[in-house]
Amino acid sequence: MAAELRHTRVRRRPAGRGRQRLRLAVTRILLVFPILLAVSVVIFAAGRLTLNNASISALGFFATPEAKAAFNARFHLNEPLVTQYLLWLRGVIHGDFGDSLITRTSVAATLKSGFIVTFTLALGAIAIATVAGLGLGTVGGLGRPRWLARLISSGSLFGVSTPQFWVGLVLLLIFAVRLGVLPGGGYVPFTQDPSAFFRSMLLPWVTLALAPACVVARVMQVRVAEESVKPHVLTARSLGVSRSRITRHYIQRNALAEPLTVLGIQVGYMLGGAFLVEQVFNLPGLGQIALTAVRESDYPVVQAAALYTTLAFLVVSLAVDLLLLLLDVRAGTP
Repeated sequence: MAAELRHTRVRRRPAGRGRQRLRLAVTRILLVFPILLAVSVVIFAAGRLTLNNASISALGFFATPEAKAAFNARFHLNEPLVTQYLLWLRGVIHGDFGDSLITRTSVAATLKSGFIVTFTLALGAIAIATVAGLGLGTVGGLGRPRWLARLISSGSLFGVSTPQFWVGLVLLLIFAVRLGVLPGGGYVPFTQDPSAFFRSMLLPWVTLALAPACVVARVMQVRVAEESVKPHVLTARSLGVSRSRITRHYIQRNALAEPLTVLGIQVGYMLGGAFLVEQVFNLPGLGQIALTAVRESDYPVVQAAALYTTLAFLVVSLAVDLLLLLLDVRAGTP
């Protein structure tokens, strides 16, 4: 009887863990929708409350009262705020962010090209930060050789404390001005020239990825160092398990939770930092479009850009959470 109970308990544990992870995954996915709804309310309210003489910005100071009235009617500015929000939200659900107050063109079409540039910049920087941060953190945490571990620790501190715009300017000065091996700015689409695309994006990618990579490397270094002295790791070493297997299966796997969580948080800073990097390297991304819209009081474009950025941050954060559940490093005991 005791053997049967032990057999039943061992057999049921994976199913219980799987159900728990599934519940956590569904909960995280469902939480995205109320968060997006709340953020949309804040974005819309901020855009409307800070709106100052939109008709003047769009039509000029000498517009006739009739023209201003037609403008307000077209953009529903005479409606109550609740009605304006519901009309805007209905359009957003269908992929329609309205028209620009200045150019009178579709906001979605205006942001499409900029979003591709910003998404490409952020995606490349995330890839570099992930690979470099986890790799350097693992090497530094293992402490072999000791001088390299100290160098990684010191370099991480330097990278975290260095402003992105300064890094970008230094890289431009070295590789674009002095050496002339990379372009000093601009954007070339991948479909137009893949080689020129990578050359134009390399410096922006490194600039944006440096600080997050250093943060992830420092956290990974600490966690790997802690996992390296755990009893099960010491036991595996005493049994003659290979060093590479111990590193992959016993140290890195258990050390990934905190670095990946930090990486998900850093993505938010990277999306904000992408706007600054776009200014330094003259990239036609969402940052350029949003800044121009702010100066011109073109609030539909500003709202859409803010919503795009929020959605991207939530999607990446959700992906990190699901990855942690997939790795089974956060799920509790069944």
